[in-house]
Amino acid sequence: MKKTISIILCIILVGLSLASCKSEKKESSANIADGTNYTYDSAYSFEDATIRAYRDLCRAVVLGNEEVRINSGFLDDVLQLFYTSFPLSALVEKIEPSESGYIIKYKSSDAHKDALQFLEKVRSIKTEINNENDTVYAINLYNRIASSIKVSDNNSISCYETIMKGEGTSFSYSNMFEYLLQQEGIKAYHILCEDAGGNSKAISAAELDGKLYYFDMMSEYYDNGGKLLKYFGMTTADTEGTGLVNFIYTNHETADDASDLRFQACRTCTDWEIDSNNLFITRNDGEIVQVAL
Repeated sequence: MKKTISIILCIILVGLSLASCKSEKKESSANIADGTNYTYDSAYSFEDATIRAYRDLCRAVVLGNEEVRINSGFLDDVLQLFYTSFPLSALVEKIEPSESGYIIKYKSSDAHKDALQFLEKVRSIKTEINNENDTVYAINLYNRIASSIKVSDNNSISCYETIMKGEGTSFSYSNMFEYLLQQEGIKAYHILCEDAGGNSKAISAAELDGKLYYFDMMSEYYDNGGKLLKYFGMTTADTEGTGLVNFIYTNHETADDASDLRFQACRTCTDWEIDSNNLFITRNDGEIVQVAL
């Protein structure tokens, strides 16, 4: 009799332990979802209610939820933000209406696990980069991405895949740069344009110390393996000088003009060093230019 009671107690304890583990795992996912910064392209300007609905959708995807409540009046704007600004939208097959809200259908049964792995990857990348101030972070992030570019044969590769696989196109690498800037509270914009041959291309724009600059990591990669800063912090005239034209934001509005010359010495950069306060640029004439950060 005592043996039987002991066995029953063991089974109950194991069950409670398993339930506790599941509860902790669920709580952990909720903490991760609540601690995630659901950013979006800085070209967009929507009402607070739309932004809240967008963040609710993003959070649902991180949690692996199969349904989310969204006011139908906000849906078009929410989906525009979702598919252009949130990398984990790549895990979603479609979103369709239901009686109580909208059903989220995922491309894989592993979508929740993939979402958590992505967020851990983003955290790892951010941890590796000096973020003493916005400009220092932007320079180090730009260099990290540009110097490790692997061009993908898949022209439709997503930002999510580029971050996870380490390969991509001008579109996905620019998205990656922008997303990681936004994660640090830096305003960043996806810029669509055309090269001299009329081919579509993407570059990035971001605001540093209140000034707008352009960034072309793919040109940096093709020019010097991504080791220099020749295409960092460009003006509109600089980008046009490389043959790029027709700059538009993701929301299809004409991109703003960038005219600040703070990083002009970078255009003839042959080497560079950085500390917490200054960027030292060696120009092709041998002169070293100091840029305060």
